[in-house]
Amino acid sequence: MAMPNLTLHKLAIILSVSASAALASAQEYKDPFSNELSESSKSQDLSSSNGGSGYYWNYDISAIAYQQQNSVREDQYFNPGNLQFGERESLLALDFSSQFLSGPHFSTFTRLAFIQDYKVDDGGASSEEFNAYLLEGYLSSYTSNRRLGINIGRIKPQWSNGYNWSPANLLKPVYDRPNLDTDDLTQQQGWDMAHLDLRYGDWNAGIYIAEVEDNLDRKLDHPFADHEYQYALVLNREGDLDTRLVVHQLDGGELNAALGLSALARDNITLRFEGAWEQQRELPVVSDISYGGLQEHGYLKAVLGAQMSLKGGWDITAEYLYNEHGYESEEWDQVIEQVDLAKQGLLSVQAPAAFNFLIDSYELLSVGQLRREYLFFMWGNTRIERKFQYRQSIQYNLDDQSQYHNVELIQNWTEHFSTRLQAQVFSGCESCEFGLIPNEHLLRLSFYYDF
Repeated sequence: MAMPNLTLHKLAIILSVSASAALASAQEYKDPFSNELSESSKSQDLSSSNGGSGYYWNYDISAIAYQQQNSVREDQYFNPGNLQFGERESLLALDFSSQFLSGPHFSTFTRLAFIQDYKVDDGGASSEEFNAYLLEGYLSSYTSNRRLGINIGRIKPQWSNGYNWSPANLLKPVYDRPNLDTDDLTQQQGWDMAHLDLRYGDWNAGIYIAEVEDNLDRKLDHPFADHEYQYALVLNREGDLDTRLVVHQLDGGELNAALGLSALARDNITLRFEGAWEQQRELPVVSDISYGGLQEHGYLKAVLGAQMSLKGGWDITAEYLYNEHGYESEEWDQVIEQVDLAKQGLLSVQAPAAFNFLIDSYELLSVGQLRREYLFFMWGNTRIERKFQYRQSIQYNLDDQSQYHNVELIQNWTEHFSTRLQAQVFSGCESCEFGLIPNEHLLRLSFYYDF
């Protein structure tokens, strides 16, 4: 695969990290937004492996590289006429994580990403970037019985049981399209926070004080930046009915809440419910080729889902999303009406305002679900380790009938090396959600190596 040329100092950084890695057991490929071990579980595993005393250091490094070809739509409804979108992209990334344990009470965890990205747009222009990210980096201290602990630093908590939608992840800002790009390591960047962890039997309580991270905003003009801190209380109970309650608040704001329930209906069927009630709407209201402030009076986002596990490692997942943050039919008609006015205004004295409105409309596509009701289906055999794995999914917008299809072929060549061939298709009318996405379809070949 042809990759972009790295400058010498960038290459030196990557090689120096690679040289320090020892061979480790390769793990099955995981999605970025799957439920990872909590920070307390990570430190507890280290403590168990070390007998609870002395010093222990564990590290893991993996490499991701891919080559992607996009098919850019000729007619793009929100495009003011001079926007360019990527036709080809190459990426090389290193994912380095390290855990250190000192005795039974103190541990650290660090996760770094080094990413080299090369893009060519549909106008022929190219760009190359190299960035380093601290995805996670925190200190942990726990009592001997693991009932009380504190974690301080950059942490990526997971408060959701669902695969495709995660209403319980209430920290702001957060993104709710986890399977759109599973190779995007920046989606796994955490929040700077302090976390108090309390455990007793089947119960677990977490108290969080976190910053509202501007670097996670991705240049979207949300009023979240007006708040410096956010707070959360998370209660979990494991049992026949796994239960999770989340209470969240931006400083000076109203309380938001989420509830998650998960239970086995049979030995091979899991039922899930997850719902969140938030005081502030995620999407702004449109008026006169501009978007106003976010409305505040309470909005429900709820997911009902089921997963069936079959023989041979196959799983079938189905989920339904009801989303009051999204635009209902009359609101969406107003958005389209204002977009049409803005396109006409590009040749008038209103051209600057019209251009900015169309750009803002494009940025809304990055926020999450634009409409009210969705279905999601997924089937695949990625649950257990095997040479060949297959996964396919579809996300269907019930309001405008647009669709997003994803197909993945994963080949595990050795315990360290695997490849993934992925195809994505976005279909729908020109003013429908998935018809608005600049890329009509894409094809990506990814390479993974665990050192």
